[in-house]
Amino acid sequence: MSDYINKALTILKENSFRITKQRLFVIELLDKSKEALSAYEIKDKLQTKKLDVDVVSIYRIIDCLEKNGLVHKVLSSNKVKKCKLKHEDTCEKHQDNHCHHLLICEKCNSVEEIHCAGISNVIKKVEFDSRFKIKTHNLEFHGICNSCK
Repeated sequence: MSDYINKALTILKENSFRITKQRLFVIELLDKSKEALSAYEIKDKLQTKKLDVDVVSIYRIIDCLEKNGLVHKVLSSNKVKKCKLKHEDTCEKHQDNHCHHLLICEKCNSVEEIHCAGISNVIKKVEFDSRFKIKTHNLEFHGICNSCK
Protein backbone atom coordinates (compact mmCIF):
# COMPACT_ATOMS: atom_id res chain seq x y z
CA MET A 1 0.00 0.00 0.00
CA SER A 2 1.13 3.55 -0.70
CA ASP A 3 2.00 6.11 1.96
CA TYR A 4 -1.20 8.01 1.15
CA ILE A 5 -3.38 4.94 1.68
CA ASN A 6 -1.62 3.98 4.92
CA LYS A 7 -1.90 7.52 6.33
CA ALA A 8 -5.52 7.85 5.20
CA LEU A 9 -6.49 4.60 6.91
CA THR A 10 -4.61 5.59 10.06
CA ILE A 11 -6.35 8.99 10.19
CA LEU A 12 -9.78 7.41 9.69
CA LYS A 13 -9.13 4.82 12.42
CA GLU A 14 -7.84 7.51 14.82
CA ASN A 15 -11.07 9.42 14.25
CA SER A 16 -13.20 6.31 14.89
CA PHE A 17 -14.27 5.70 11.30
CA ARG A 18 -14.63 2.13 10.12
CA ILE A 19 -12.56 1.06 7.14
CA THR A 20 -15.27 -0.27 4.86
CA LYS A 21 -14.37 -1.89 1.58
CA GLN A 22 -16.18 0.94 -0.23
CA ARG A 23 -14.06 3.59 1.54
CA LEU A 24 -10.94 1.60 0.76
CA PHE A 25 -11.93 1.33 -2.94
CA VAL A 26 -12.42 5.11 -3.18
CA ILE A 27 -9.18 5.89 -1.31
CA GLU A 28 -7.22 3.54 -3.58
CA LEU A 29 -8.79 5.08 -6.68
CA LEU A 30 -8.04 8.65 -5.56
CA ASP A 31 -4.48 7.63 -4.70
CA LYS A 32 -3.86 6.39 -8.26
CA SER A 33 -5.60 9.27 -10.04
CA LYS A 34 -3.56 12.25 -11.25
CA GLU A 35 -6.77 14.14 -12.01
CA ALA A 36 -9.53 15.30 -9.73
CA LEU A 37 -12.59 13.07 -9.98
CA SER A 38 -16.33 13.64 -9.57
CA ALA A 39 -18.53 11.20 -7.67
CA TYR A 40 -19.91 9.91 -10.96
CA GLU A 41 -16.41 9.44 -12.41
CA ILE A 42 -15.45 7.52 -9.27
CA LYS A 43 -18.54 5.34 -9.70
CA ASP A 44 -17.73 4.68 -13.36
CA LYS A 45 -14.09 3.81 -12.63
CA LEU A 46 -15.12 1.45 -9.83
CA GLN A 47 -17.69 -0.22 -12.10
CA THR A 48 -15.01 -0.96 -14.71
CA LYS A 49 -13.26 -2.92 -11.94
CA LYS A 50 -16.52 -4.75 -11.17
CA LEU A 51 -16.88 -2.86 -7.87
CA ASP A 52 -20.41 -1.62 -7.29
CA VAL A 53 -20.74 1.43 -5.04
CA ASP A 54 -23.78 3.68 -5.40
CA VAL A 55 -23.35 7.43 -5.94
CA VAL A 56 -24.97 8.37 -2.62
CA SER A 57 -22.39 6.24 -0.79
CA ILE A 58 -19.61 7.83 -2.83
CA TYR A 59 -20.80 11.32 -1.84
CA ARG A 60 -20.84 10.22 1.82
CA ILE A 61 -17.34 8.78 1.48
CA ILE A 62 -16.10 12.01 -0.14
CA ASP A 63 -17.65 14.02 2.70
CA CYS A 64 -15.95 11.78 5.28
CA LEU A 65 -12.60 12.07 3.52
CA GLU A 66 -12.90 15.85 3.28
CA LYS A 67 -13.80 16.22 6.96
CA ASN A 68 -10.72 14.17 7.81
CA GLY A 69 -8.42 16.28 5.63
CA LEU A 70 -7.79 13.53 3.08
CA VAL A 71 -9.19 15.22 -0.03
CA HIS A 72 -9.63 18.73 -1.39
CA LYS A 73 -12.71 19.75 -3.28
CA VAL A 74 -12.14 21.44 -6.62
CA LEU A 75 -15.02 23.88 -6.43
CA SER A 76 -14.96 24.96 -10.07
CA SER A 77 -15.62 21.41 -11.27
CA ASN A 78 -17.27 19.74 -8.25
CA LYS A 79 -14.51 17.14 -8.13
CA VAL A 80 -12.09 15.91 -5.45
CA LYS A 81 -8.34 15.37 -5.36
CA LYS A 82 -6.33 13.55 -2.71
CA CYS A 83 -4.34 15.74 -0.31
CA LYS A 84 -0.59 15.67 -0.06
CA LEU A 85 -0.40 14.15 3.39
CA LYS A 86 3.36 14.13 3.82
CA HIS A 87 3.34 17.77 4.95
CA GLU A 88 0.17 17.49 7.02
CA ASP A 89 1.92 15.92 10.03
CA THR A 90 3.40 19.32 10.91
CA CYS A 91 0.60 21.40 9.42
CA GLU A 92 -1.75 23.23 11.77
CA LYS A 93 -5.00 23.90 10.00
CA HIS A 94 -5.90 26.55 12.56
CA GLN A 95 -2.91 28.76 11.72
CA ASP A 96 -3.60 31.99 9.86
CA ASN A 97 -1.11 31.11 7.14
CA HIS A 98 -2.31 27.55 6.57
CA CYS A 99 -3.87 27.37 3.12
CA HIS A 100 -4.36 24.82 0.44
CA HIS A 101 -4.77 26.28 -2.99
CA LEU A 102 -5.05 24.45 -6.26
CA LEU A 103 -3.33 24.80 -9.63
CA ILE A 104 -5.63 23.38 -12.31
CA CYS A 105 -4.31 22.68 -15.82
CA GLU A 106 -6.82 23.49 -18.54
CA LYS A 107 -5.19 21.08 -21.00
CA CYS A 108 -4.53 17.85 -19.07
CA ASN A 109 -6.88 18.51 -16.10
CA SER A 110 -4.11 17.84 -13.58
CA VAL A 111 -4.60 19.38 -10.15
CA GLU A 112 -1.65 20.37 -8.00
CA GLU A 113 -1.96 21.40 -4.37
CA ILE A 114 0.13 24.36 -3.24
CA HIS A 115 0.60 26.15 0.07
CA CYS A 116 0.60 29.96 0.08
CA ALA A 117 1.84 31.18 3.45
CA GLY A 118 1.80 34.84 2.30
CA ILE A 119 -1.94 34.87 1.65
CA SER A 120 -2.62 35.95 5.26
CA ASN A 121 -1.48 39.50 4.38
CA VAL A 122 -3.97 39.62 1.49
CA ILE A 123 -6.74 38.37 3.78
CA LYS A 124 -5.93 41.02 6.41
CA LYS A 125 -6.02 43.76 3.77
CA VAL A 126 -9.36 42.55 2.40
CA GLU A 127 -10.77 42.41 5.93
CA PHE A 128 -9.51 45.90 6.72
CA ASP A 129 -10.71 47.43 3.44
CA SER A 130 -14.12 45.76 3.53
CA ARG A 131 -14.68 45.54 7.30
CA PHE A 132 -15.62 41.92 6.67
CA LYS A 133 -14.33 39.13 8.94
CA ILE A 134 -13.14 36.31 6.70
CA LYS A 135 -13.45 32.86 8.26
CA THR A 136 -12.36 30.75 5.32
CA HIS A 137 -11.52 31.04 1.65
CA ASN A 138 -10.98 28.94 -1.46
CA LEU A 139 -8.54 29.75 -4.21
CA GLU A 140 -8.05 27.94 -7.51
CA PHE A 141 -5.62 29.02 -10.22
CA HIS A 142 -6.50 27.87 -13.75
CA GLY A 143 -3.86 27.79 -16.47
CA ILE A 144 -1.36 25.53 -18.24
CA CYS A 145 0.95 23.22 -16.28
CA ASN A 146 4.64 22.88 -16.99
CA SER A 147 4.16 19.52 -18.73
CA CYS A 148 1.63 20.98 -21.18
CA LYS A 149 3.51 24.20 -22.08
